[in-house]
Amino acid sequence: MSIIGRRRLFFMSASVLLLVAVVLSILIGPEDLPVSAILKSLLNRLPGVDFQVPYKYEKIVINYRLPVVLTALFVGGGLAVSGASLQGLFQNPLVDPYIIGISAGGAFGYVLGSIITVDIQSIFVSRALIILLTFSISLVTVFLAYFLSRTGGKVSISHLLLAGIALSAFLTSITQILAYFFIDNPKVVIISLLGSCSNLTWAEVAVVVAVTSICSAILMLFGRDLNAFSSGEDSAKRLGVEVETSKFLILGLSTLIASVTIPFCGIIGFVGLIIPHVVRVFLGPDHRWLLPGSVLCGGAFLVFCDLFARTIIRPYQIPVGIVTGVVGGMFFIYLISVKRRWRR
Repeated sequence: MSIIGRRRLFFMSASVLLLVAVVLSILIGPEDLPVSAILKSLLNRLPGVDFQVPYKYEKIVINYRLPVVLTALFVGGGLAVSGASLQGLFQNPLVDPYIIGISAGGAFGYVLGSIITVDIQSIFVSRALIILLTFSISLVTVFLAYFLSRTGGKVSISHLLLAGIALSAFLTSITQILAYFFIDNPKVVIISLLGSCSNLTWAEVAVVVAVTSICSAILMLFGRDLNAFSSGEDSAKRLGVEVETSKFLILGLSTLIASVTIPFCGIIGFVGLIIPHVVRVFLGPDHRWLLPGSVLCGGAFLVFCDLFARTIIRPYQIPVGIVTGVVGGMFFIYLISVKRRWRR
């Protein structure tokens, strides 16, 4: 099969997988719903349509299931394209927002913001400040890891990973200290950071969808630049890439995607590590195709993970961040073992 045929088949399959994930996630939950009730509840959102649906079913679909599905869809796609962009920028498939300290910096910013804004009456102002702190500290963390790992004008990937792990450990400890001493009920904060796509209002879903979709769309425009980075920064310059500008924008947008999810969904790790690897097997290293493929598969992956988290021990729900952490941890171990075998 030609490369064009393979790409067409991949995107068709990924789209079908995504559709299946969305449908199953709306259908299945602590209480399974009839398909007719779901369709009528969704169609009732259209002007002039008024199907008779039991209020309980319509409330479950519109106020609970649909916000969860949309959040998982866009957060998963955003984290996947963020991870793929960072891997292309640093020319290493082990780079991920969770591993290089972005998530830990965001968690620190979230807890610090929660403490600072405790007396602010306006929910909008307090949320905005928390998001700003989360993004700012995440950005500072990733740039600090970047500069700590830079030697002789080049970034050592092993040093970058070590710097990210060290900063993550340090910031996680500081976050726990702040939560323990300065928050009345630290258990609530710790649980909120475990990762969940549930309990968001439609306004919060709109913020998450807007930020992740806009940033992902812009990152996909950098496919050519990321391809150029694969041959090194000097080669990218010769190909006409504005290296420093592209690096700053790619880092900033990737960090914004990973950090903006934390105040709303907590820490959902390893999506940006797993999905680009899987997509790269089918589409190859060309970022012009890898990034949109990662968006589709990342969305489907997190929707399926969230469905698993909501149904594995019904009627209880476990945080989806735990599910992605378990899957991602095993996948990371697999990658390390594979690289060791290659070296032999």
